[in-house]
Amino acid sequence: MAAGTDPLLVGIDAGTSRVRVLAFEPSGRVLAEASRPTPWRAPEPGLAELDAEELVATTVAALAELAGRLDRPARVVGLAVASVGEAGVLLDDHDRPLAPVLAWYDPRPSSLREEVVARLSADRLARIAGVTPDPILGVLKLAWHARHTPDAFAAARRWLHLADWLAFRLGGAPATDPSLASRTGLFDLACGTWSEELVTAARVPARLLPEILPSGTRIGTLGPELAAATGLPASCAIGVGGHDHPIGMLATGVVEPGNVLDSMGTAEGLALPLEAPVLDGRLAAVGFNQGLVRVDRSIPYVLTGLVTSAAAIDWCHRLVGPELARRALIEAARAVPPGAHGLLFLPHLRFTSPPTDDPDGYGGTLLGITPETDPARLFRAVLEGVALDWQHMLERLCALLDRPLPERCRAIGGSTKNRLLLEIKAALFGRPIEVAEMPEATALGAAMVGGIAAGLWPGLDAARADLALGFARVEPLPGWPPAAARALLAAYAEACAGTRALHRRLAAARGGCWPGKSF
Repeated sequence: MAAGTDPLLVGIDAGTSRVRVLAFEPSGRVLAEASRPTPWRAPEPGLAELDAEELVATTVAALAELAGRLDRPARVVGLAVASVGEAGVLLDDHDRPLAPVLAWYDPRPSSLREEVVARLSADRLARIAGVTPDPILGVLKLAWHARHTPDAFAAARRWLHLADWLAFRLGGAPATDPSLASRTGLFDLACGTWSEELVTAARVPARLLPEILPSGTRIGTLGPELAAATGLPASCAIGVGGHDHPIGMLATGVVEPGNVLDSMGTAEGLALPLEAPVLDGRLAAVGFNQGLVRVDRSIPYVLTGLVTSAAAIDWCHRLVGPELARRALIEAARAVPPGAHGLLFLPHLRFTSPPTDDPDGYGGTLLGITPETDPARLFRAVLEGVALDWQHMLERLCALLDRPLPERCRAIGGSTKNRLLLEIKAALFGRPIEVAEMPEATALGAAMVGGIAAGLWPGLDAARADLALGFARVEPLPGWPPAAARALLAAYAEACAGTRALHRRLAAARGGCWPGKSF
């Protein structure tokens, strides 16, 4: 087609901090974008929830702004949604939300972890669902609603993840995909279906669980009402989307063993493709979770990460220099030598990172403070702590799998704008990191599967063949000898292991999952 008449695709990324909507050409070139803050609210300090209809209104407003920035919105032929993985909406017989949506990181379900694990068995969770009994899993959210909003739970007809909910409200049929189903604790990883055994043991009504379809399955069109609200065409196809990190894998081509994706957002995801699921329990025993993303073929993976990555960096910035521009603070940290003068930061501000199966042994830790510790040294230590945590997880994971480190690491997400952080990561990884020049790869992956739903491509390989997504190589930080980087990584691993029991005692002293509360 002539320029200006080619089809366009829209990807929606409903993330922890923002709802981003981007319009792409099939090549992956961005034509327009818009975003809104994700409308979380805090009923009490430390808690987070949202109103499902407010999320829809937020997304529709962002789409309307996006359409207003396109010369011809009628060119949009398909869209799909990627979202955070463990937050979901309870709906009644008329598909109206029954209760607030708990944030994926909200601590309230943690109090039910032991009870739910006793029903399901940690071993069966590992061998069927490929997951550890993580308090953020969807099954814990459902158990919390059954206990604390019993009328809503009894009246519920279905449960939809945020990506599923937005696609449904935009005109699609109620459905989910394997990557989101993988984050419930109720998915059979080997069969690619809901596990009857786990669903029954968890006491979850089967009616709540939507049909599982491959990403890119066409489930409807936008329709006249939403077309009028958004400015996009009513004929726009809606495709099944998925969990944000695995959808980002599709866009970046990190779909084969030997590659790893670093999805650098508020929370940081580590996604490692596998040849086949590992269902002997050894990964889940130390906190590593597995999942499955499917388009025209199934791609198993390990998905883990640091819950507070950019969140830890933001926390430090607020603490030491809110009046400073982030760029200035980064440059001050760059002048600090590797190792931050002996300052070591463990960035576990909310939940632990693998390798551990202890959800209570968390807490940020700062070691090596001296009278000379200043904002630059502290910020440098926080950047190094985030990078050390990621590398520590990757190396332990590869050791458990009895495989070498991946040959290639590709990075996406907002934190890829932090060049110093990338250079530190590359130094620890021991080779360059390939950074997507268009960092919104999650939205691009969503747009790709929206294009498959619209019939632009028959499958993933054809969609990827049309992409012209570029990657920039970030070399390891100069002046950091590999031996020194390895020594710091060993010290980090020792600090993680050595502080775990202390953090468990502190968790008990503060009443469990949140200070002064017993949810």
